[in-house]
Amino acid sequence: MDSRVLNAYARMGFTVTVDPNAAYAGHFDARSRSITIQEADETIYHELGHFLAFIAGNVDQSSAFASVYNSEKAKFTGYNKAYATQNAAEYFAESVKDYMLNGAALSSQRPNTYKAIQSALNTVTTARADAILKAYSSIWN
Repeated sequence: MDSRVLNAYARMGFTVTVDPNAAYAGHFDARSRSITIQEADETIYHELGHFLAFIAGNVDQSSAFASVYNSEKAKFTGYNKAYATQNAAEYFAESVKDYMLNGAALSSQRPNTYKAIQSALNTVTTARADAILKAYSSIWN
């Protein structure tokens, strides 16, 4: 994963738990500052994609990303297409996984999605992580 994301994840006190008994492959929870995954596999990239969307200002819910999602979701050919393309948030997270595992293919097949992820990554700074920590301090303490 991109070091900016990993650094922000650690700086903000988020954790990862592997729980073989989890009822889902993975789950990102901003409120509890955690990711839970059923097994240590590629699912972590998807869940970190949700984290990236969150720290980039909920970019997966923006009108700009909605336009990207609507224009490129049909080009998604990965595993579990129905789940990955059901909404912009899942599409973004699954696309982050694609970005990490085969960025060249993502750039070629869904160039605007690739650019949106790069743009989100470019917003991840120590100052941004600190601002989010401050904004959410009453919830997280």
